[in-house]
Amino acid sequence: MKKFRIVTTSFLLSICHLTLYGQTITDTNVHFGMAGNTLHRFQSVDGGGSGEDRLSYLAGVQVGFGLTEKLTLVSGIDYARHNLTVVSAPMPEQRSTDGHITTLSFPLGIKWNIGRWFFIQGGPSLDVQPTKWEAVDNQNGIGLYAAIGGRYALGKWSLSLTPSVKQYALISFGDGSYPQRLLTAGALLAVGYEF
Repeated sequence: MKKFRIVTTSFLLSICHLTLYGQTITDTNVHFGMAGNTLHRFQSVDGGGSGEDRLSYLAGVQVGFGLTEKLTLVSGIDYARHNLTVVSAPMPEQRSTDGHITTLSFPLGIKWNIGRWFFIQGGPSLDVQPTKWEAVDNQNGIGLYAAIGGRYALGKWSLSLTPSVKQYALISFGDGSYPQRLLTAGALLAVGYEF
């Protein structure tokens, strides 16, 4: 928990530093989307439980700080609800349990604008799982996301569609030898405003 507090404090101070020392907000957006999700482990666990793929729903706000004409530092906050089905180990009998977890994510990435219509975006994300579900390992940690999107500008307003993939808890703040990791892949629809 101490490691989590240190990382959270460092992240928030870095955002405050950008705001206070000369970086101007160049754009902001509100987004929502859906994604398929899966639970996996990086190590093989013989005879262990598994998960079935389900849907995640996401909503958030993002701000961009202009670095150059083509590069923007982006950050914000995302709320996601991940519907999951956990399948137990086959001893004595195999059972499926449906449930969900919620996550709050604080991404800090770089957006590279390619021409007028397209962009690539990605970077680390501080992920917090506020509530615990005993069937799934905690997803607190530092994850990674990547996206390729298209944007249509309407004056200062814009509409964008962004296919993305996100790996939660690459660096986990939880316990356990073989923790489950959440992976999502889907699309976000965003309405933005450029300053």
